[in-house]
Amino acid sequence: MEYTALKHSHAGLAYLSGLLFFIRFFLFKVSPGLRSNKLLKILPHVIDTILLVFAVMLCLQIAQYPLTHLWLSAKVVGLLAYIGFGVVAIKRGSWPAFIAAMLSFGYILGAAKAHNALSWLVFF
Repeated sequence: MEYTALKHSHAGLAYLSGLLFFIRFFLFKVSPGLRSNKLLKILPHVIDTILLVFAVMLCLQIAQYPLTHLWLSAKVVGLLAYIGFGVVAIKRGSWPAFIAAMLSFGYILGAAKAHNALSWLVFF
């Protein structure tokens, strides 16, 4: 896949993933019975899997890898935090975990856009 198409697809899927997490959290808070909805259980995993595959393809295409490029390492750490907080937020309906997950998501986006692990400092 061409670099530009791959980059934009990856970014679009990242925004979609974050938006879907946001929507799912509020849907589950309003109607906990929706937790058993098959589409709401499966779709995020499909989107996130494709997102991760595109991330690996991008790393290979631009020859930049986590552990050798700090901004990519920061994105991986941010992703692990986002996943951990997100699981707690969705399973327990925890507001602090939801806020932490959204902050982690914002950090990942900042690191990606600035190509800098200190992305929030760069913008201020």
